[in-house]
Amino acid sequence: MKTLLKIFLLTVSATLILTAACSDRGTNVDTDPPVFQEGGIARQEGAHVFFNELVLQLRNKFQLLGMAIYTPAVSFPPPSGTLEPVPTLVLLPPQDEDEYFFFNHGLKEIADELISNGTIQPMAIACIANDGLFGGYFYGGHSPAAGNYDTLIGGTLIEHLHEFYPYTIDQTSKRAIGGVGQGAYGAFRAALLNPGTFSAVSAINGPLDFDGADDNSGFMDLFDDCLNEQGLMNLPMDDAFDSSGSWYLSRMFIGGALAFSPHDTAVDYTTAYNNNTNELIITIQTRESLADSVTLITSIVNPDENNLDFHLPFDSTGAAYAPIWNMWLDNNLENLLNPTDDQLSGVNMWVASTPEEARFGFYDQTQSWISTLTGAPYNYPVVDTVFTGYEGNPADGQEYMYDLLRELLIFHSESFGD
Repeated sequence: MKTLLKIFLLTVSATLILTAACSDRGTNVDTDPPVFQEGGIARQEGAHVFFNELVLQLRNKFQLLGMAIYTPAVSFPPPSGTLEPVPTLVLLPPQDEDEYFFFNHGLKEIADELISNGTIQPMAIACIANDGLFGGYFYGGHSPAAGNYDTLIGGTLIEHLHEFYPYTIDQTSKRAIGGVGQGAYGAFRAALLNPGTFSAVSAINGPLDFDGADDNSGFMDLFDDCLNEQGLMNLPMDDAFDSSGSWYLSRMFIGGALAFSPHDTAVDYTTAYNNNTNELIITIQTRESLADSVTLITSIVNPDENNLDFHLPFDSTGAAYAPIWNMWLDNNLENLLNPTDDQLSGVNMWVASTPEEARFGFYDQTQSWISTLTGAPYNYPVVDTVFTGYEGNPADGQEYMYDLLRELLIFHSESFGD
């Protein structure tokens, strides 16, 4: 009985202490808690889901560009029917990833939290899909098979966003772009080829210097790996070279070749719309093709896809094949950067990379690009963020994208200004 009484008294005491602790005495209770702003995700559907720049893109007969938009809560139509204008951030994912890549790494939750607590200002975030056929085309080039991303990302897409999302502010200081992997390259390419369109660029671990700091590394270190991946070293490539989904490097080089070294350098075509099948019919009239066939691959693209073949930048020994490799180098960021044009003047830049990324050499390429930007004659200011993982959990993939997205959003919010 005494034991039960002790338990009862202890229970009552604990309850009284808990009750007292929870009462509002002006010390422990926030009487004015912040309102949590929960944004939404809209996938572009219905009107205008196609872009003319993709009219000949392989296996994309409807010219679709996957897109998902994060809309902050403050831009939802309130009872008054007005919208609060917000800046726009365009994000490009890496190879093999779609428009939900950033959302799958917590983008919505991070944006909701940071907007709610006032760490970042509300912004619309347009997440664009990478093409899924060969893992992507680096968002680059203007070849028929890969699509003309040069005018799409920095031109037509921006016009589309302002037309269908009227709450986005249509001015350069309130517009930015960022990306990961191939998307990092695509973000800088878009900024360079469309000067005055973006006020800030962010990039995470990307192929930002194709031939590396010594002009003899970068992608060149991967040529042997690509051939060994398929067991084709020193063997004929044309009929044997494959695009199997398990061969990451091979598919990366196929996508890059279609963008940077296509067999058909220029194509004239006519289009007609079939009302019965709701299909766009494309008829190729003339084409200009490269005569060089040393590294030509004709076994990948089917005849019903207009035989839009491509040239690899390396031969069967894994050595760079200069006539084609030089076409890739023409698309290297450092060769798109012109000191007399000053394309990145006034553009805020944030670049993150990890030395633990050892698979594709993107860390070295990224650091080389930073050196180009910050060195003479450019001397651009760049926020250089080097990150690592933890013991036993190196940052050799996208495991730490959640943390990086927080830094990325804060950087862009500060760049947008007041």
